[in-house]
Amino acid sequence: MTDDVILKIANVSKSFGAIRALKGVDFELRKGEIHALAGENGAGKSTLMNVIDGILQPDSGEIILGGEAVRITSPAVAQKLGIGLVHQEIALCPDVSVAENIFMAATNASRSFLMDYDGLRKKAKIVLEELADIDPATLVRDLSISSQQLVEIAKALTLDCRVLILDEPTAALTETEAQVLFAIMRRLADRGISIIYISHRMAEIFDNCDRVSVFRDGQYIVTYKLADIEPGDVVNAMVGRVIDKLYPEKQTAAERSEEIILKVDGLNEARRFHDISFELKKGEILGFAGLIGSG
Repeated sequence: MTDDVILKIANVSKSFGAIRALKGVDFELRKGEIHALAGENGAGKSTLMNVIDGILQPDSGEIILGGEAVRITSPAVAQKLGIGLVHQEIALCPDVSVAENIFMAATNASRSFLMDYDGLRKKAKIVLEELADIDPATLVRDLSISSQQLVEIAKALTLDCRVLILDEPTAALTETEAQVLFAIMRRLADRGISIIYISHRMAEIFDNCDRVSVFRDGQYIVTYKLADIEPGDVVNAMVGRVIDKLYPEKQTAAERSEEIILKVDGLNEARRFHDISFELKKGEILGFAGLIGSG
């Protein structure tokens, strides 16, 4: 990581009617760094990323890329400027192949009258080799959610980015897939590519990022060098107060009840879940965990 600023956001604001999603936000991204963006839901992280990618237009403020003020009017313009965004929500075309999805932007810009499907598959295979064992000829609709997310990442890697934005990229990935992604991020940073990494997971931020910027209620709050702080510092900045206990005390033995309020037994739905059973007891909080698409 160098001290060279590749991307600077200066006093950017964005409103949706009466709702001020961004309020005079400042942000700096250095060349070759992995910079985390942290904040509660609604803090303005994704809105800012959509402004940088040209999906949204700011009401005021400047975007300075490589020392020059730029106006990013669409994602296509962002791609030409070397900015790639991997959304948390899958944005692929389900009825065409993995290879066609990965090189859709290049295909759209091509003036050729014929599609070289074999060439697309060969190029896609090279890109996918470092990410996952996915057949480039497979239709996207036949892939798991985690594989679709990896295709989204592969698509971004083909854009020759100067700035790569990853919005909650591990939400649908297994631990093994996430570790592969982190290794790729570090290799990209070593090549001078700058990465904005949005996540709620403190372990991922502290293990893989150089700095973290915290947003709250549409405002930029602070930027920390991660080597100098603890996870509690980030959490406190996110919520605006000191959190003494991230995990409050649970029910005592005397407070627990065996009274069953809700019981589900052998519940099935044709495509999404099978043989689901659980009990919810009076006064308890029952957690459900699983990857996106697990049901």
